[in-house]
Amino acid sequence: MGKGPNVLEPSASSQSPPSSQIRIFRPISGVMNYGQHGRDLLMELKRSEGNGLTEGVSLPAYNDKSVQSALQELTLHVQALNDQVESTRELSPDGKPPISVRPSILLQSAAIQRNKRCLLAYHQTRLDRIQQLYYWQSQEAAEENMCPPEIEFLRDYEKLVQSFQASTGVSWDLRSQTVPPQPSDRVQVRVVNADKFDGGPIVLESGVSVVLTVGSTHYLLYSDVEEYLRSGDLELLPGEENI
Repeated sequence: MGKGPNVLEPSASSQSPPSSQIRIFRPISGVMNYGQHGRDLLMELKRSEGNGLTEGVSLPAYNDKSVQSALQELTLHVQALNDQVESTRELSPDGKPPISVRPSILLQSAAIQRNKRCLLAYHQTRLDRIQQLYYWQSQEAAEENMCPPEIEFLRDYEKLVQSFQASTGVSWDLRSQTVPPQPSDRVQVRVVNADKFDGGPIVLESGVSVVLTVGSTHYLLYSDVEEYLRSGDLELLPGEENI
């Protein structure tokens, strides 16, 4: 991979050059891979699917080296973007960067957003898997692959579950469930296995009639789909709809 784009800087030999004069570029130190480190983190999680500690739930070791590399690259892009905008602003009468440098500015901005998305997705996916491992009662075996903040998250999550259990008077261990506790409201689910539904409409406990086909998503009462979630015929989709 090449080094990051240069940033415009006046030549030391120039004296108040006109706005149309070409300026000499100053290189930003560091190598920018335009989201490659973030992509590598996500591919690492993808490769670990289905090969882990429990049925489809795996947590690879926290890749601090790649995370730090992605953060460093993100910082370089932000620095390059800010420097380029500031150094070219005076070249335009209206204070906006000239047309000739806008593609480079857009590229820097896109690289920043891509790195942010990759880093957020990496950490959110790991937190989701830690919760799943908790309900599979396998989080102890995976703790060696967690970073200190993730272990702290697990401890706090366990306290929340215990507090929820105590406040609702639930007598059984919630960890015996294959999915996290859900509110008595609607949740979004996807059909994974439709063999038992015969392709026709079925009437749920609440009286709602619905056709469940493989791959279809539905927004239903949790009490209506709890049995199918446990059997694996449906899967719970994460998101704000399930809060």
